[in-house]
Amino acid sequence: MFLVNSIWSQEQNQQERDNIMKDMTLEDLEIAMKVVIVGNGSVGKSSMIQRFCRGIFTRDYKKTIGVDFLERMLTIDEHSVRLMLWDTAGQEEFDAITRTYYRGANACVLACSVTDKESFLALPKWKSKVRIL
Repeated sequence: MFLVNSIWSQEQNQQERDNIMKDMTLEDLEIAMKVVIVGNGSVGKSSMIQRFCRGIFTRDYKKTIGVDFLERMLTIDEHSVRLMLWDTAGQEEFDAITRTYYRGANACVLACSVTDKESFLALPKWKSKVRIL
């Protein structure tokens, strides 16, 4: 008896979800985008994301350990878009941790510093790391 009730309940829940979905328009749906930001350490990845998501800028440097995450809601052509920004550590010692966060990304931002030529020259390396996954 419990199994029959459970199956009926699941079917009823599915019907309720289907009815809700019928009433929704494309404008009601939220689009989620995972974006990873990669580049050498100390190039300003965290500062860029903080500025974009929170509107703040700080000159204090705090090394990212592994990954950090911020998000921002945008409206693009009347669609709600949730940008999930993954700030990755640029130091090689964190490669094993950060590489797992590249999977499932919809976009990637390659970051470098205009005051650090090596960070610019490293961009092809970062591009290939992300493309592998």
